[in-house]
Amino acid sequence: MEHFGILSLLPSVLALILAIWSKRVIPSLLLGILVATVMIDIQNNGPLHAILFSIVNLFGAVAGHPADADAGLQGVGLVKGAGRAELVIVVFLLGAFIGVLNKSGGAYAFGHWLADKVKGKKGAQLSTAAMGSSLFTSAYFSSLATGAVFRPIYDRMNISRAKLAFFLDSTSSPINVLVPISGWVAFMGALMVDNIPSVDDPVAGIAQTVPFNFYNIVILAVVFLVSAGKIKDFGPMKESEKLAQMTSTAEAEAAASKEPDANDRASASDMMLPLGISVALLVFLGLWNYTLIYFWDLPKLPLDGNKMLIISFSVGIVVAYFKYLSKGLMTTPAFLEELFEGSKSVILGGVIIILAVTLGDLMRATAPEGVGASAFISEVASGVIPSSIIPVSVFLLSGFVAFSMGTSFGTWAIMMPIGVSLMIATGGDPILAAAAVLSGGALGDHTSPISDTSVMSSIGADVKHMEHINTQLPYALVSAAIASVMFLVAGFIM
Repeated sequence: MEHFGILSLLPSVLALILAIWSKRVIPSLLLGILVATVMIDIQNNGPLHAILFSIVNLFGAVAGHPADADAGLQGVGLVKGAGRAELVIVVFLLGAFIGVLNKSGGAYAFGHWLADKVKGKKGAQLSTAAMGSSLFTSAYFSSLATGAVFRPIYDRMNISRAKLAFFLDSTSSPINVLVPISGWVAFMGALMVDNIPSVDDPVAGIAQTVPFNFYNIVILAVVFLVSAGKIKDFGPMKESEKLAQMTSTAEAEAAASKEPDANDRASASDMMLPLGISVALLVFLGLWNYTLIYFWDLPKLPLDGNKMLIISFSVGIVVAYFKYLSKGLMTTPAFLEELFEGSKSVILGGVIIILAVTLGDLMRATAPEGVGASAFISEVASGVIPSSIIPVSVFLLSGFVAFSMGTSFGTWAIMMPIGVSLMIATGGDPILAAAAVLSGGALGDHTSPISDTSVMSSIGADVKHMEHINTQLPYALVSAAIASVMFLVAGFIM
């Protein structure tokens, strides 16, 4: 028996229900893994054994076992393959890198340098969109740094902080999904490799989704059109802008004067040099392995996407260390402390990644190693559900789940195996399904009042949170409607 019939879907369904009800991703993923391991143990050893050893089996699945083709094992959990350990290293290196970049004050200095070039309201808005899109190392980092720079400028120019929050939220998250070297690449790449058989490199897999990541492309285009004045304010945003226009110059100056000063010794290069070298190295390595070898007689480097990220982040950290030490921005102990604090900040994300890939392993692997959900979906859906409607359906369902949960990461973890399995079973393009899941997660994350990235954007703009949600919602829904049509068309074409 390869699967448990319709019960094969039970672990994911229960994880989804608990996630929507509780708004908690980790307990939901743990429940899904627990249910899957209990089902497997009941089949192998009976109900009593499954109950007595349920906790042992739960954490045994998270630790996992290696893939072994000779034994017919696909592998499960953290030790499935070397790529899983590399994934954890990437996450912690990224957190450390973001930590030292943030502490140096370089991002704020870069923003102030950019702000000096601002001319008028249109210039301020376009500069906000540009800065928010450029800080793709972290959505949090982008929202907080960009918000801190532009709050006093918006106050002085009588632009509403609700509009600033909209720009922050609608650039920070989408750019992280679209750029294959962003701060979210480790998580997205792991889901791509684990769920799509044709993808064996995380960076290459994410890059393939970019042209079809319709919602994130559309919302970014809307941001720049609004900031350039090509799309006029509408809905609640129009009212917020009217109130901002009525604010007196004295009130605006008073609000602007309350903003904290940046580190006087920091300069724009303190962010741009380490980040620029890190990104340039990653682009160079990627071009070498994914492009240049097909045009020139060059040996392929023994590096996959995770290894490239490890190298580029490590080099960026080293460059930052020598630059900050030479300028007196940090001492060696302070730098090491920030590396440690930055690493600690991503522990929760690392746990979510490990649990997400484990649940995905158990859902995909056939019984008795897993519950065989992919095999069941393939058996049932093949020839029944037209692949043409799957992308738009997966996009909208992912958007609903993300809105309910307030998280794109948790949504991707649960929906990626489902969406991709459906697409493969019906003979469609799994890359398109993966892009629909990524877009839907971002949509729900944007519109949910319990989303962490939306909360960070409200904090970055220093605006009431529900004002931000209400003023951004019409722009997100319009973008979602356009993206839905694009997914529907793509489903019929591809």
